[in-house]
Parts: sequence; C-alpha cells; structure tokens
Amino acid sequence: MSECFRYLYLHNDKLKASENFKDSYLLRGTSLYEVVRIISGKAVFLCEHYSRLTKSAKKVGLEIMFSYNQVQDCIKTLVEKNDCKEGNIKLVFNFDGKDKNFYAYFVKHSYPNASQYKNGVRTLIHQAERPTPTAKVYNHKLRSKTNNLIAEADIFEVILLNKLGNITEGSRSNLFFIKDNSLYTSPDNEVLNGIVRSKVLKIAEKLGIQIHYRSIAYEEIPQFEAAFLTGTSPMVLPINRINSISFSVEHQLLFDIFKAYDKLVHENLNQIC
Repeated sequence: MSECFRYLYLHNDKLKASENFKDSYLLRGTSLYEVVRIISGKAVFLCEHYSRLTKSAKKVGLEIMFSYNQVQDCIKTLVEKNDCKEGNIKLVFNFDGKDKNFYAYFVKHSYPNASQYKNGVRTLIHQAERPTPTAKVYNHKLRSKTNNLIAEADIFEVILLNKLGNITEGSRSNLFFIKDNSLYTSPDNEVLNGIVRSKVLKIAEKLGIQIHYRSIAYEEIPQFEAAFLTGTSPMVLPINRINSISFSVEHQLLFDIFKAYDKLVHENLNQIC
C-alpha cells in the first residue's frame, strides 16, 4: 500500500490520482523531504521547513527547484482539492541523475491523544543511525525497520542508539532529557535538527533554562528525571518509559515548554493569510 493518502497528489505542477502513486518513485536516486503539519488549512512553520530543505540539498550537493512561494501554492492546492484542513503533507524533491521531480501529498498521521499527552508514551531502543544525520534524506530501510518495531511492540516511537552506545534521537522525532531543571540533548551535528526541536531550544533560552548539548550514553538514562519527544506530529510529547526505564510525566519544566510551544504554534497560524 502506498503512503500517499487522500484523493490527489502533486507531481511537479500536475494533480494526479493518489491511487496511481508508487512509493518506488522515492527510491530512485536521492529523495529530500519534509513533513509539514496542516492545522485549519494552514502549514505550520512552513518557512522553517523550506529553509531546512534547501540546507539539506546543499549538504548533499543538490539544489531545490521550487521556490518557497511555489511550495506554498502547492500546499494550498492540495488542501483545497482534497478538502482536508487537518493532517500532514509530505514534500519530496527527488534527484535521479538529470531527472528531477517534486511530489507533494497527504500522508497518514498518528497524532498523540489526550491520554498520551497526559500520561506519556512508551518507547524502545534500537541500534541504528542515519548515514547523513543532519540532512533529511529518505531512508527506506531504516523507516521500514522502525515502523515494523513500532507496530510489533505497540510503542509510540523507536529511540536510536549509535555504534558508540549513545542515544541520539527518535526514528521520526528528536529527544530531550531533563535533570536538575536543565535540558539535555544530542549535539547538533549528531541529529537531524527538527523544526520543533529548534523552537524548543529557543524557548529554553528565553526561559533561562540551561541546555547541555552532549552525547548521552545508554547507561546514563536512569539518571534523568524526565524525557520528551519533539516532532511535527507529536509536537512536545512526554515519555513515560524507554525500554524498562520510567520517567516522570509531570515535571514542571516539561509543562512550561509544552505551554510555550503551543503558544508559538497559534501565533504562527495567526500570521498566515
């Protein structure tokens, strides 16, 4: 089954039936992508997503062929033609030799429910790492493996453990720990710096919260008081368990960050015409 959802998708500037989309389109050459959250018909933090796309392209020696305004228009078209104002849209720039293609389409999403935000989610550690962690390049093998683990273990997310034995990030999210009212997260050069992650870091700086950027060994995990994920779909989501290790989901610092991020999202939506 294709990951393309709803009725229509965009191939370059042409609308096509989603039933004809093939995931194999993304496996040719190199595919750079972003997943943008749509709330009330508007793309949250689209400017930041587009900026990261251009940076990812530069890191692998490529160049995005659509302008910001073109991408914005594509999203508006998909929202209107699919009559869908809530969900996730995937933007993909595929480079296969001289052949360049742009795809945009709705994907099925899995947003946390109220209970998960309140009680936290379960996660599982898996030894794996991205070949180019700072660039958002489509990795079919890793995505398939982690999706299977999530389904089989009935967990929300898989936490990646690199070959050095350090916790880095989630398979589709970033990871933070809390100890002594300070934040701990991996160095920027070891992870994909997610849009929500960057917002949380700015929130922490504004609130005067100390941030420690360093590798975190698996053996250190029990020392932390709380942990949370950040990402397009989960936003800011408490973790109640990593493997068999439990964390508090009622930490005041976690609550303050969640509240501040929610405010940022609403401010961003109010600025969009």
